Amino acid sequence: MHTPAIDRQEPPRSPLAHAYLLLMSACGAVGALTFGLMALLIGCDVILRNLGLNWLPSSVEISEYMLMIATFVAAPWLLYQGGHIRIDVLVSKMPRLTAQLCEVLCNFIGAVVCAVLAWQSLLVALDAAAQGNLVFKEIIFPEWWLNLPLLFGATLLCIEFLRRLYLSLQALRHQGN
Repeated sequence: MHTPAIDRQEPPRSPLAHAYLLLMSACGAVGALTFGLMALLIGCDVILRNLGLNWLPSSVEISEYMLMIATFVAAPWLLYQGGHIRIDVLVSKMPRLTAQLCEVLCNFIGAVVCAVLAWQSLLVALDAAAQGNLVFKEIIFPEWWLNLPLLFGATLLCIEFLRRLYLSLQALRHQGN
């Protein structure tokens, strides 16, 4: 069941809503750009290796980090657009009120899970920073950097689930009137 109040994107009515729309659009653009650059990097690496050249020795490692960044940055935009995977076979057969209650419950659970994920990611990043851990591969950098995409994405996913929860509660209230 798709809640029209959530899936239909209306023009922002406040400066905060407009800023949020811009942030979500930026997340989508960064995700798409990162996936595109990753495809180019991998393509160039394959061509160069077939030519017997190894000019990009850290390309596999870089593409791994790009995949992580693109995934966690694009996920909030995808949820905002309503483009996430929904299995609503059962919900579509439920009475409207029950389906709306399921929507509220799912948004609540999503917000809680993402809040816990963001919190744990923050704690792990702070612990890694305090210990001064480094990642030693082709590229050497502080380990806590690896937690930033997850922290960013989980935080924005939590905010988006809270926004969707608010909208689904509003739809539920209007249903009752």
